[in-house]
Amino acid sequence: MRCRNGTWDEGGTCSSYTEPERNSSELGPAETWNNWIIADAVEGMKSGGKKARLLNITGLTEFRRDGHPSKHREPGTPADAPQDCSHWCLPGVPDTWNQLLYAHLLSMDYDTSKNV
Repeated sequence: MRCRNGTWDEGGTCSSYTEPERNSSELGPAETWNNWIIADAVEGMKSGGKKARLLNITGLTEFRRDGHPSKHREPGTPADAPQDCSHWCLPGVPDTWNQLLYAHLLSMDYDTSKNV
C-alpha cells in the first residue's frame, strides 16, 4: 500500500499520488506475505480435486499508485476523512484486471456453453 505520513489505519495519505509509479525500485516486494497465503490456499484446493488457478496481478498493480480512491471515494466526503489507500477502484486498474482475466480464460479455451 502506498501511504505517506503513516499507515493506512493511522492517518496515512495517498491523495498526492496523481501519476503511476515509473521506477520499479520504489515498489514493494514482488511477493507479499498474503500472496503466499493465497497461493497455499489455491494449492490446497487443487489437491482436494478442485479446479483453481491464481492469476497474480500484484506486480502489475503496484505501478498504479494513483489508482486509489484516497479522500475522493464519494461526493461529500470531508477533506479530513481517513483516506482509502488500500483499494484500487479508480478507472483503469480494475479494467486491466478484467482484460487479463478474460485473455487468460480465452487462452485456456474456456467455453461458457460447456458450463451452463
